[in-house]
Amino acid sequence: MMKRAGMWMTMLTAAWLWSSAAVPAAETAAGTATLVTGQVSAASPSGEIRSVVRGGPVYPGEVITTAGSSYVNIEFTDGGRVLLRPESRFAIERYQYAATQTAGQTQAAPQESAFFRLLKGGFRAVSGLIGHTRREDYGVQTPVATIGIRGTDYEVRYCNGDCGDVSPVPQNGLYTGVQSGAIALTNSGGTATTSAGQYLFIAGPTNVGVPQTLRPAALGQNPLPDPKTCN
Repeated sequence: MMKRAGMWMTMLTAAWLWSSAAVPAAETAAGTATLVTGQVSAASPSGEIRSVVRGGPVYPGEVITTAGSSYVNIEFTDGGRVLLRPESRFAIERYQYAATQTAGQTQAAPQESAFFRLLKGGFRAVSGLIGHTRREDYGVQTPVATIGIRGTDYEVRYCNGDCGDVSPVPQNGLYTGVQSGAIALTNSGGTATTSAGQYLFIAGPTNVGVPQTLRPAALGQNPLPDPKTCN
């Protein structure tokens, strides 16, 4: 009995140590998961993986992954929000924010920045304070182009042989749509800017953007829910 109790104590201690290592101890959270459905995980730069739960933090440097039929909505500390669709991978590459008060209004300090990378899948995002004063402080890098904002509510999906939920299967590439504001997409083929109600497709990192007259099937028949209301 004593041997079995010692074994359980060792297992519990190991689990506690793994859990503690998986959460960055001295890191300031970049945001909070306001909605989690299904299975969502966060991988740290050193490789530890933890589950993301509703109300729990996400940190700079982590890669957020959603499983099939799973969603996560992240509210960042600058007020921006990102709703990840199923089977997506989204890296919080660099995030720094410290609010300042000017004449009773909260504003982002000039040194603040938010840089993300879409590795797979897609999302709908509403930008926060970062990037509204200095547009170069915000960016989302994808395998096809880098996205900049103009005070924006927009959605993105990257297809790379993994958009089989759409029939007919869409061409591989990046699909974007704008609900409000505007986005600028830049790659070696140039820069294309799209505004509210406009859609764009970019086939690859050297291709120019092609405007779409109708909402691309890859984005779904309807937009993803508004990230501001996903709680």
